[in-house]
Amino acid sequence: MKHNVLKRVWAEVRDVNNDFFNLRTKISPDTVDNDATRFYFIMVPNDGAMAHLNLAGCVFITDEYPTKPPVVHLYTPTGRYNVDVYRGSIGSAYLRSTMCFDILRSEADGGTWKPEYTLSSLFASLMSAIVSYYVTQQYGGERPESVSMGRLNEVKQGARKTFSEYADRLPTIPRLPLVEATPVEATPLFSAQTIQAGYPEIFTSKPIFLQTGSNEVHSFAVNLSNLHSNVIFSVVLSSSTSDLVGNSPKTILVRNGVTATAARKRANETTRWFYHGKPMNDGDMRLHVSIGRDQMTFAYYEKDSEGKAYVHGDCPVSRLSEEHIGDVKGIPFYVNIYTKDKTLGKRAYKGPVMIDVLDIEGKGYIHESMGEEERNLFGFEVVPPADTEFWKDEERGVEEDEWAAVPVNVDELEVAPDELKALPLGVDELEAPLGVEEAFLSLAMLEG
Repeated sequence: MKHNVLKRVWAEVRDVNNDFFNLRTKISPDTVDNDATRFYFIMVPNDGAMAHLNLAGCVFITDEYPTKPPVVHLYTPTGRYNVDVYRGSIGSAYLRSTMCFDILRSEADGGTWKPEYTLSSLFASLMSAIVSYYVTQQYGGERPESVSMGRLNEVKQGARKTFSEYADRLPTIPRLPLVEATPVEATPLFSAQTIQAGYPEIFTSKPIFLQTGSNEVHSFAVNLSNLHSNVIFSVVLSSSTSDLVGNSPKTILVRNGVTATAARKRANETTRWFYHGKPMNDGDMRLHVSIGRDQMTFAYYEKDSEGKAYVHGDCPVSRLSEEHIGDVKGIPFYVNIYTKDKTLGKRAYKGPVMIDVLDIEGKGYIHESMGEEERNLFGFEVVPPADTEFWKDEERGVEEDEWAAVPVNVDELEVAPDELKALPLGVDELEAPLGVEEAFLSLAMLEG
């Protein structure tokens, strides 16, 4: 590798590692085989089935970089076609990326990679594509790719197995940058009680009103520790007590569910689905749902969090202002808890699944980082009902298998090239190619 390219690569690696909060990616050199052209990485998605899982892989920097993009091998199987399509390339002498995305091909080769793009640009694009539902295809068009509730456990097991296999080569991941929720006074939506999943399927609160201009917050908390992969759990703030997916043009709703699939619908518009936060059936989830102050926010407790609650998905499921859901002043809204045990009446049934509705003790949790840049949901692409499994249960108007999308068009992803930071000294003056140990030592000395 040429010295000027090596200098650029190390600067880009440093930039990625310094921006872990946004990129959720950590990169380290290959200290096992001392290959200066190979770097190992871990990506930790924040939304969807793979949220908070360690996705392991490596990046190869070819002699044609940055004219051509790096070659990226994702070792962790995801069950998604575009991500896993070329997994046979792992370990092959022929360098080819295991994923099929336009940013992994140069413009000269019909892709979207430009020489001014960086590793930060690359991983931002790949992360968006990995957690999206509709994925841009190599030869045009888009393909819906979903992971059902039944596949969640398979995805988790695959991630853990792969991480264990490559652990000695992978970088150390810092503690996930969680956003602490702000406790506020709140009125309980439900009394403390125990409910059985599916009995009744829809559990509805008394009406509440939004956009009142007050600081009033309504809240409830549930212990979801007993959920298994065949139990559907959704929280739906809706102007209807029966339309929980937006079948009626008049329905206005915001929702999120066990598979971290959320949605928002304005009156006379189509329901827009997207990923938000991590799945809720990991066996240790205590969820606190708060509605008020123009937001619907989920909060949860991490292990060893010392009683602190964190914002699920790092930001509200949705703001509830007129800008986000339209003018809803004076319209009654209902908080609906929808549950269903898909094993009921089948051999897999192991008995009732109980969900504890907890005493909130007059407390709710909201997201108060108003200055922080949040997700802009307006650009989300509509998921046509024909491409989903949501409309199977027509009688209830509730999805049978809760999984949808934040579609991201990789071709249209605009990533501003990061300003390259030149290393302060030394690397340009080297007269011989570096192995990774020498390169890593040089970088450590420069940063020390």
